[in-house]
Amino acid sequence: MITPLSVLIRCDGSSELGLGHVVRCLAIADELRDRHGCIVAFAMRAGELGMQRVRGAGYAVVGAPAAAGSMYADWLRESVAAVEAGALVLDVRDELSRADVAAVRDMTDVTVATIDDGSDRRLAADVSFLPPVPQALRLTWDGARGDARIGWEWIALRREFAEARHADTTALPARVLVTMGGSDPLGLTPRVIEALDLLGGEFETVVALGPGFEHQAELEQALQRTHREFSVVRDGDLVALMRHSTLAIAAFGVTAYELAALGVPAIHLSLTEDHAESASALVNAGIAVSLGIGTAVSATEIAIATNALLVDDTVRNDMSRRSTCLVDGRGAARIADDVAIRLRAHG
Repeated sequence: MITPLSVLIRCDGSSELGLGHVVRCLAIADELRDRHGCIVAFAMRAGELGMQRVRGAGYAVVGAPAAAGSMYADWLRESVAAVEAGALVLDVRDELSRADVAAVRDMTDVTVATIDDGSDRRLAADVSFLPPVPQALRLTWDGARGDARIGWEWIALRREFAEARHADTTALPARVLVTMGGSDPLGLTPRVIEALDLLGGEFETVVALGPGFEHQAELEQALQRTHREFSVVRDGDLVALMRHSTLAIAAFGVTAYELAALGVPAIHLSLTEDHAESASALVNAGIAVSLGIGTAVSATEIAIATNALLVDDTVRNDMSRRSTCLVDGRGAARIADDVAIRLRAHG
């Protein structure tokens, strides 16, 4: 028996995977729960860090049995049934196939939504939400079951980014924020510190470390070598830190869109080629700079890009204005509205 206003969200988060998927799924979950009265649970296969984040936000987690790798679709179907979900939201990058999604949907009569997913899974979904990155814009939808929602307005962010006051990128003294996401899986933070140490001029630097940061020894070594003062904040109020930043150097991911919503000009380092291609959408929109794969970028290249933005108020102001026009921070609410409407119509 399906409970129309029950939703199951499938995602994972860990030090290796990062926490971006979990963060944006929690944003959608909050909107479904608080604005639509939905009962929301999460199905998670791996990553105690992500599970802790979800439980800490007040949501139940349906875990996977040890053998779930060989029976993924069965576990997902059973999870949907266990919470009597009327909707299933998928935000995964794993082996779940189009046929698996179709089987789960057909056997449970659940409404399926995918988040930022360019795989064939989207063709078995009732609705797919994607940012306007090159990979999404060149997708074909022949044989798709449902609707495609592609655009800046469908980027899921925590509601703080819709409510927070925009950053003042001209305030003095200038402040550079360094943030490599919840875990910094490639250990890019020490390299950025090395880069900023190459610069002259007066500016403050804040290094924001996420809860999954595991490169403490390398960070301490980098800080010991530098001649510049760095403030290090672990698991702090990232929204406040962003709001008071002149510009940011960040790992591409959900953080990139968070910075855009607050109008903070950013330099992005990517973890993968796919991320680098996605980052090009922000570059083409004139709201960020992308340096490509972070491990392939030298400290000198980071320093040059940072200095160019620090000394040019006009460019920063233009980037800030364009970004807040494109990303308003209300994407999670729009996704929740769409899913809730489908739940009620289906029920």
